[in-house]
Amino acid sequence: ELERWLKPFLDRFGHKTRQRMCPLYVAGLIGPGDRKSIQPMAERLATGNYDQLHHFIADGIWDATPLETELLNQADRLVG
Repeated sequence: ELERWLKPFLDRFGHKTRQRMCPLYVAGLIGPGDRKSIQPMAERLATGNYDQLHHFIADGIWDATPLETELLNQADRLVG
């Protein structure tokens, strides 16, 4: 369900690693677990991908405009 909801946003990333790490990060934030820092989330969700998840959060530089545009589109679709 999360992947389906995120799909329009992931398409805006245009980078395969970001597309793969974003759902893991979001799932880590909204899912079970008391600690929401990168290491515990990586242990729960991205076994062996700590470095990629860390890079997605700490060093990921991208233009937010396409994501913000998609958010506006989705909000308009849901509430008008």
